[in-house]
Amino acid sequence: MSKKIIWIPLLLIAAILISGCTTTGTDLIPKTNLPPGFTYVAVHSDNSTTMNIGGSLVNYTEGVYNYNGDDLYIQVIESDNPQALLAQYKLDVQKEFKSNYDPFTPISINGHDATQVTDFDLVKGKQKPFYTIVWTTRKDMILVASPTADIQTVIALANATKA
Repeated sequence: MSKKIIWIPLLLIAAILISGCTTTGTDLIPKTNLPPGFTYVAVHSDNSTTMNIGGSLVNYTEGVYNYNGDDLYIQVIESDNPQALLAQYKLDVQKEFKSNYDPFTPISINGHDATQVTDFDLVKGKQKPFYTIVWTTRKDMILVASPTADIQTVIALANATKA
């Protein structure tokens, strides 16, 4: 009987510790301790937040931020194989370009290998860069993007994920 009394609390403690070690998409969306000038706006995590990667719709959790009037986004896609998801994402991006342009630049975010994706849009008759930074963790693919902010602003928000 005394052995059962010892095991029950140990199992409960183990369950609590294990549950505390898991993260979800919303855990990777910083809401506080943001870089100076950033304002957290909202999190979207319903079934309407999907993107097409490799012909499949994938759900993601999205954090929305504002910096000097620019909107920025963190999108977290939970996956059993985030590296394969990233590879497919890169293939999809590359297919959008009809020339030999390489939109990918390797960078590092929070100690992870990451990729800076540079696309261009025509704004008021001028080419304007559009930046996305994408990387993987053990169970997630993370994208940080803004259609208007400069690359240093996007990098600052990416670093705020601590992921």
